[in-house]
Amino acid sequence: FRDESHTRCGIRSGIMKAAFASLARWFFKASYRICCFLPRRNEVLFLSRQVDEPGYNFRSLGSEFQRRGWIVSYLTKRLSKRAVASYSFHVVREIYHLARCRVCVLDRYDPVVGLLDFDCEAADGANIELASSALLHTEFPGQPVVLQLWHAFGAFKKFGFQSLDTPEGHSTRTAQSFGIHRNYSWIVCTGEQNRAAYAEAFSYPIERIVALGLPEYDDLLEKRKAIDKTAVENERCVRVLFAPTLRKSDDSPHPFRELRRVWDDSLLGEDVEVAWSFHPLEEGAGASLNVSEALLEADLVVTDYSSIVYEAYVLGKRAAFYVPDIDDYRRSPGLNADPGKLAPRLAFSTQEELVEFIQDVAQGRRPYPQEDFERFVGSTFDDCSPHMESRIVDFIEGRLRSSE
Repeated sequence: FRDESHTRCGIRSGIMKAAFASLARWFFKASYRICCFLPRRNEVLFLSRQVDEPGYNFRSLGSEFQRRGWIVSYLTKRLSKRAVASYSFHVVREIYHLARCRVCVLDRYDPVVGLLDFDCEAADGANIELASSALLHTEFPGQPVVLQLWHAFGAFKKFGFQSLDTPEGHSTRTAQSFGIHRNYSWIVCTGEQNRAAYAEAFSYPIERIVALGLPEYDDLLEKRKAIDKTAVENERCVRVLFAPTLRKSDDSPHPFRELRRVWDDSLLGEDVEVAWSFHPLEEGAGASLNVSEALLEADLVVTDYSSIVYEAYVLGKRAAFYVPDIDDYRRSPGLNADPGKLAPRLAFSTQEELVEFIQDVAQGRRPYPQEDFERFVGSTFDDCSPHMESRIVDFIEGRLRSSE
């Protein structure tokens, strides 16, 4: 009876969401058509619904666009239950700017962008044929050019269309009703090896995934220089940061929450300090804007499936994986990079194994298996270089010139 009741609630919720999406789509399209009577201008629009102010990637790209004579607009506002009224006004402003700008940059899915209809260029015949047998986006906005600058460096866990109908993912009905990840012209990833995973996750032809990297890479390199200098000047104890990924579903296990309840810092000895950092969205805060101080101060990062490992790698940190639920996680949402297979000497399924590893590495009894960490990260950063923002702006301006 409980399962049947849960199913009925899910069906009703799905119907209500679909109805809301239809109403929103009608309003968005009508408003957009009105605003399109105004001429477009050389404006680049930065949109995010998870933060109240632009992060490093947006600010860096915005500065480069501005240096080249563009008008730069930031519309960043975290959606929350308490901010519904003000967010509604934010949506109206978003539609207006989408009708005026020539370029729009996102860092996550945006429902307004997904539900609108832009002037698009169609995919070629091969991609249209592929779309007949798979959920694949085959139209790409030409006006404005919409760039998805995804916020993670690597493709660690599966997401988006890779994890549909799993506890950690959206349902197919929700993805279709809200146009999730619809209307991107191009999608930026870091590293050639991640293009295939991004193509699956966003349901786009791989030709639309470009390995241009993230501007934040420059910021991490500068922070690493400061860390290396401090490390030479100061000797201190080993600092361990526990930083798990976001768990979206209440039905999903959360081993780090369970570990935190039973954890005893004294297990690691006096020369080891421990800090905990759960995902900010899980804690009711907005998405992180910058690298946390806890990560900058850490020597070893312990995570499960968080992309923080890529930031840790660039910063010269060590990492380990606490993954007692890895068999379940391989099913929901799934893994693009499996630490159990790529870095087996860094993946632990019990607290006892993890404690022993940290003790041995901290006290020098066991060498850290850096080659496992290198294998896990792979070629993600091989093509990265300073001034990534210039590379991205060059790409966008080149696409605009070729379409004129």
